[in-house]
Amino acid sequence: MLKSHRYLLGLFWSAAIFLLPLPLLQALALGLPSSASAILGIQLGTIAYVWMLFVIFVSTKPKWLDRLIGLPSMYFVHAFLGLSLIVLAYLHTEMSPSDGLIKLTGDLGLWIMIAVAAYSLLFLSDWLTARVQFLRTIVRFFEKNLFHHEVTIWLHRLNIVATFFVFIHVLLIGYIMQIQSFAWLFILYSLFVFSAYTIFFIRKFRGYSRANVSQVKHLASRVTQITLKFNSGNQRILNNYHPGDYLFIAFPEIADMKELHPFSFVNFDAAAREVTLAIRADGDFSSRIAQLRVGETARIDGPYGTLDDRMRELTADGQSVVMLAGGTGAFPLINLAMQYAAGKEIYFIWTVSDEKELVYRQLMQKIAENNPRFHYFESIHRLNLQKLSQIVPNRVHDQATFLMSGSNRMMIGYRGLLRQYGIRARRIYYEKFNF
Repeated sequence: MLKSHRYLLGLFWSAAIFLLPLPLLQALALGLPSSASAILGIQLGTIAYVWMLFVIFVSTKPKWLDRLIGLPSMYFVHAFLGLSLIVLAYLHTEMSPSDGLIKLTGDLGLWIMIAVAAYSLLFLSDWLTARVQFLRTIVRFFEKNLFHHEVTIWLHRLNIVATFFVFIHVLLIGYIMQIQSFAWLFILYSLFVFSAYTIFFIRKFRGYSRANVSQVKHLASRVTQITLKFNSGNQRILNNYHPGDYLFIAFPEIADMKELHPFSFVNFDAAAREVTLAIRADGDFSSRIAQLRVGETARIDGPYGTLDDRMRELTADGQSVVMLAGGTGAFPLINLAMQYAAGKEIYFIWTVSDEKELVYRQLMQKIAENNPRFHYFESIHRLNLQKLSQIVPNRVHDQATFLMSGSNRMMIGYRGLLRQYGIRARRIYYEKFNF
């Protein structure tokens, strides 16, 4: 069950942590004299630098890698290695002391990374804020009044500056750069990643899809549905769209909406070149969606996502699926339900805090009426063990796969609920927007 995804994810972790640093470590082992002091510190610094490059490469969102393991998994490794390399870099500075310009460039790179990591933990990831209420309140206040989405994105890009300082730091160490095999590999690794990021940055202005807002519809007090119509030249890209995918969207002509932001779509129509999204006003970017006008130009990067691939695996295995959706997390699962309701047994459970948030209730009821194997349920307020056991029959409970979608805070609660229900982690899959 979902074996291919876990296998590929394991390979990704292994490559990131162990395989990529090995050539440079081997070059160091052959080139450094056995009497050289602080060899371990140099090796730790080398591993940290390779991980820095890997983190930058992942930030370019390679689509082929997304389809293999999913962007959320990539970004989790990105965050894990980002924090781990800081520890290694700090140990490197303690074990391999230097002075002058070498020390200055290394220290600048380290302190910039520490500052960006601390900021990102609060403002780019909800790992902490989903667990600590007072932190979530503080972060929301600063997001609204000071650290807008565009500011946060630009601050995170300081990692590129930090990596450049470390690149100069290594170039200045004469006895290291005299090891020719190491020097060539070091420069090759660096040029490859810097080139990949440069191409990624240029694509921001020239390479993304273009579309125009064709409809703006207010579904609820904080939820707005928009329809984007692509230009005729984007037909090939539209053919790559799958149910459950998401897009990164920016509006280059609107202040504070020029940086890409991820959103799931509710539906897409390749023939009509249209994609429909429902967006809740949570942050400063999403709060401006309701003010969009018909005809506004959008820049789109995507699609991304692995939910449809997981559904295809499950379809091949003939297993039932229980979809647990929280709030607006229902939207990508609605798209999947529309695709697979006719041929697969699906239990769709939509949890909301207020009945008014069930903005697609009639659509879901219609899907259930037309497809006898599709079962639709609603839960106002939190889903509990009693409700879940009443909805999901024992025969389904024993072999179904659970697809979850919603906020990170919601999925933390649902994972605990499913553990109480006797569901093992290997039967649970979700993509979380914590980036």
